[in-house]
Amino acid sequence: MEARIGDVTLMTSFLRKEPEAAGQLYDRFASRIFGLGMSLLRNKTDAEDLVQDTFLKVWRTGAAFDPVRGSLETWMLLVARNIAIDLIRRRTVEARKLSSQSRATEASDEGGPEWHAEVNDLFHRASQVMDRLPQRQRAVLELTYLGQRSTKEVAELMGIPRGTVKSRAHAGMAVLQQAFRDGGDDAA
Repeated sequence: MEARIGDVTLMTSFLRKEPEAAGQLYDRFASRIFGLGMSLLRNKTDAEDLVQDTFLKVWRTGAAFDPVRGSLETWMLLVARNIAIDLIRRRTVEARKLSSQSRATEASDEGGPEWHAEVNDLFHRASQVMDRLPQRQRAVLELTYLGQRSTKEVAELMGIPRGTVKSRAHAGMAVLQQAFRDGGDDAA
């Protein structure tokens, strides 16, 4: 409990913009956040940006730290992990957009308007079903299929056992498959 009292004092000082508190927080957590960034983002520049973004978010939302719910270390690393996951998701969406744009500009023998309408319909139905999945299943599917992460990486990223990742992915895929078998009518 003594460490948590110190955590509260440190956060209070940090939120009061005391330079010593900022230095202590940075010295205590920057290397851990950087290591997490290297593990999740696999890029030194992105890991450095994660450190900066984490401290900025903590600066803005530090009042949300509740020592009753956990240690300052756990809270700081969860903030960093969430920022990293958001970045991975953004990149996945951007990559899909770029991929679809580059394919559309190339000369191809794609189908006409009917083909595009069908693909658009399939994408829309898949998005609707994904939106109705429980958040935990959706997050696993996004990271494994859209983010191209292994089940081991997703387990580490989400802090859950690998078997749980596999179970959630299987359950989510079953819902998607059923939705397409049923024609998408209230399948989830």
